[in-house]
Amino acid sequence: MSTLELDLQNRRRTRRINRAVSVTAVDPFQHRRLGVALNVSPSGARLVLTQPCPEVFMMELDAHTKVMARPVWKRPLDRSMVVGVRFEFRCDSEREKVIRFLQRLAA
Repeated sequence: MSTLELDLQNRRRTRRINRAVSVTAVDPFQHRRLGVALNVSPSGARLVLTQPCPEVFMMELDAHTKVMARPVWKRPLDRSMVVGVRFEFRCDSEREKVIRFLQRLAA
C-alpha cells in the first residue's frame, strides 16, 4: 500500500473535508457498490472502492445528496482501488446539495 494514495494533503485548489465517509456508487445498471470517501470537495472526491468502478456513476453521499461522478484517476490498493472522481452536476440544485453536505460534515 502506498501512503501517497491515502495522504490527505495534496495540491488540489478547492477546499476539501478530510473525513472518511461511507458512500454508495450506483452504476448505470443500478448495481450498488459500497465505498469510503477519504475526502470530499465541491468538485469531487477521493474514494476507496472494493469493486471496479464504471466510467460514470451516481454517487450517493447520503440519503439526500446524490451526484454523477466520473473517475479521473485510479490506483490499485491491496484488494481495493483508490479512485479520484470529478462531480458532473446536472443542475444547480445538485451543486447546492453537495455544498450543504460539506457544511454538515464540517460542523
